[in-house]
Amino acid sequence: LPPYREDDLDDIPPAGVRMAHPETDHVPMQKSGRWKEAVQAYLATIAYCDMNVGRVLDAYEKSPDRANTILCLWSDHGWHLGEKSHWRKFALWEEATRSPHIWIVPGLTKPGSLCAQPIDYMTIYPTLMDLCGLPTPAHVQGTSIRALLGNPNTPRTEPALTTFRFNNHAIRTTDWRYIRYANGDEELYDERNDPNEWTNLASRPEHAALKTTLAALMPQTN
Repeated sequence: LPPYREDDLDDIPPAGVRMAHPETDHVPMQKSGRWKEAVQAYLATIAYCDMNVGRVLDAYEKSPDRANTILCLWSDHGWHLGEKSHWRKFALWEEATRSPHIWIVPGLTKPGSLCAQPIDYMTIYPTLMDLCGLPTPAHVQGTSIRALLGNPNTPRTEPALTTFRFNNHAIRTTDWRYIRYANGDEELYDERNDPNEWTNLASRPEHAALKTTLAALMPQTN
């Protein structure tokens, strides 16, 4: 079973609890006694998906166009399997927004490279345009991560942005996740020391300046 605390939603504001809707999903799962079976079934689907990704990669490696083909693999959003008494993906927490993101760019990426900097999927299109030498339309809001593909340690100032429904946003930097809901409710997590996001720090006065800094990274146009 995933990491879980019965009291995990106690410091979550009402807007966050509404997204989690524990009474409609998690409570029935607990009562059914089939939580472990649900996790097993989910892991089985992942194993099957991984196998098929491997088949595609095998064909890619054998392709005569291998040296002239960019590969970019991404998935749908992450998924809760009971963490924070939540199921599905429709939330702004770490588990619901983490996902696989893999690039192979001949002549640029290095096998086995790992980049620890958070990015979001708005980077995919402008990165492809950059790699192909094509102009990115002015209305595109994302930025290219070509520099990161060449050197995963390249400094990057842009955070990762996740939005679910109107004006509910999460900003993820290397060290912090800041969530602000449309009604003004907030959550703040120290990802270095609290990777399970069990302690919401948003109400603590010592983090007021940090929240202001992170809030300035929220989208101005919604």
